[in-house]
Amino acid sequence: MLYQANHRSYRKKANYKPLVFFLILLGLAGIAFFLRQDIKNLFAGDRRVLLEKERKLLQEGIVKGEPKEGEIKEFKSTAKDFVISNPKEGISYHYAALSGYYEFLLLGFRFDSVTLSKIAYTGFQEFLEQDSSYLPLVEDSYRQALRAQAIDPEFLESTDNRYLIAFGESIRQKLSRSALNKLLISIEPEKLSPELKSGYAWTCLVGSALSGNTEFLKKILSQQDVSGSLLLSARESDFLIALSEFRAGQYVSSLNYLRRVKNVNEDFLTGSSKILEARIFYYQNLSPKAIVLLEEYYPNSGDRKEEVLLLAKEILSKNQTLKTKLPVED
Repeated sequence: MLYQANHRSYRKKANYKPLVFFLILLGLAGIAFFLRQDIKNLFAGDRRVLLEKERKLLQEGIVKGEPKEGEIKEFKSTAKDFVISNPKEGISYHYAALSGYYEFLLLGFRFDSVTLSKIAYTGFQEFLEQDSSYLPLVEDSYRQALRAQAIDPEFLESTDNRYLIAFGESIRQKLSRSALNKLLISIEPEKLSPELKSGYAWTCLVGSALSGNTEFLKKILSQQDVSGSLLLSARESDFLIALSEFRAGQYVSSLNYLRRVKNVNEDFLTGSSKILEARIFYYQNLSPKAIVLLEEYYPNSGDRKEEVLLLAKEILSKNQTLKTKLPVED
């Protein structure tokens, strides 16, 4: 074919732009694949910084006994995202454990002296029977803290994480009281985060009063930087010591403290001291004296009449020759 001057070719020129664009995308995808962990760590680092900032914000409210719902809900949401994006990191589950603990406080539970005295006297079972809504949150926090230390051995030494486990154990009541006490003693309170310190002191006092570890109880009471935030009165402190001595079988010492607790006001501490005093006399084979104490207290016992009658029935069942003016047959 002869070449013709001024002839224009209508053959379509190849467009390489889409191919180049595709190759660039493929290259970027390859780089992203090989650097995926670094990229993931970058975002994880940002989330962790955010979690620490949110935690600093909510700490102040919790220390004051005024946890703020918005701050705690925000922390929970961020912690949940952190677990999803970092399921193999122990710190993820530690943050999840903290969020469960904070939510527990949001339900209205307070580490105060009134709640402390009542649970130290009755144990956790009665408390949980009255309101079981606390248990799922405590259970979740406890299990997340266990996961944190199972995944990362660093959290075996984390003071905050170990406290969350100890607190969970105290509410769950699956661990023996002596084992729980041992766990609490191993925690160094000065290393705890500020929002966990009052809870630690409260749990230690309850745990030692229930287990009969008076030495540890007195140690915590003497450390104002640990237990000072609970604002315990002298009567409340004496009551806890009396309970601890009672459970340790030191009845004479317990009676001495109980007599310091009783006063003219028929409040919870006075009523509990009278009932416990009667029980001690019963355990010392002084059942007649125990019955006399219960008879004296019964007219002013208010909503504790059933508790008085139950103890009287227990005493009379073991001493069938004893008589009482109490309405035990009603």
